[in-house]
Amino acid sequence: MEELYFLNDGTYELDSGAYFGIVPKVLWSRYFHDRENKIRIGTNIPFLRLNNKNIIIDAGIGDNFSDRFRKIFRPEKERDISISLVRDYHVKSIDHIILSHMHFDHNGHIFSGNPIFRNSQIVMQEKELKAFRHPNDFTRGSYIPGRIYGEIKTLTGSRKINGNVTAINTGGHTEGHMVIIFEVNSKKYMYGGDLFPSWFHIKPYYITAIDSYPIETLKMKKKLLKKAIRENISIVFNHDRENVMAKIYGTPEKPEIEFQK
Repeated sequence: MEELYFLNDGTYELDSGAYFGIVPKVLWSRYFHDRENKIRIGTNIPFLRLNNKNIIIDAGIGDNFSDRFRKIFRPEKERDISISLVRDYHVKSIDHIILSHMHFDHNGHIFSGNPIFRNSQIVMQEKELKAFRHPNDFTRGSYIPGRIYGEIKTLTGSRKINGNVTAINTGGHTEGHMVIIFEVNSKKYMYGGDLFPSWFHIKPYYITAIDSYPIETLKMKKKLLKKAIRENISIVFNHDRENVMAKIYGTPEKPEIEFQK
């Protein structure tokens, strides 16, 4: 049995300039509204049942917020994903957590110690784990330290994780950033991580200001868009509050979007 669901681990506020980068406000404000120069964004998490394994891609924002974190990011939750997994999907434990990268809004539940996550295998790039453990002046604000529960498995470069899931080491947003391509019931999906945080970021040069290596991001986005168009792959947007995924048409330079439910 192969199943795919989308979970939401809440929302938080991010500086609008950080989210939209060099894109002028006159362009993005047609579709998004900020408050006090901040944009509220989501945390969409694919939950897969494959080969009798429970898998989540990224681990949300978590539930352990300091007063300083709350003041800066103003997190809001209707329901934690741990509650959704137990009540809605009758999950006792997650077997694998695949992390696109280790920024605080993608790895939250690996620190929670919640029984549903604490024995998971956590998959990430080796370079990303090193960046998390040894942040520099630019990255320190995005990597929040904490005790990791579960078994860490590091990857070196792009590789197939199992028959249905492939990790592509893209770099760009972070040195060890990954995009995850997976197949469920003969349909292909691409979890874009923070290379494609929302539908608006589909254009190759619409890049967040948080990216450590924006030129790498630009090159990889074009490659991934070409692949998505050629292979009919749906792109999943992890931070989009309105649109979880879309099919891409046209060309990598001028992509066209068809939203999907």
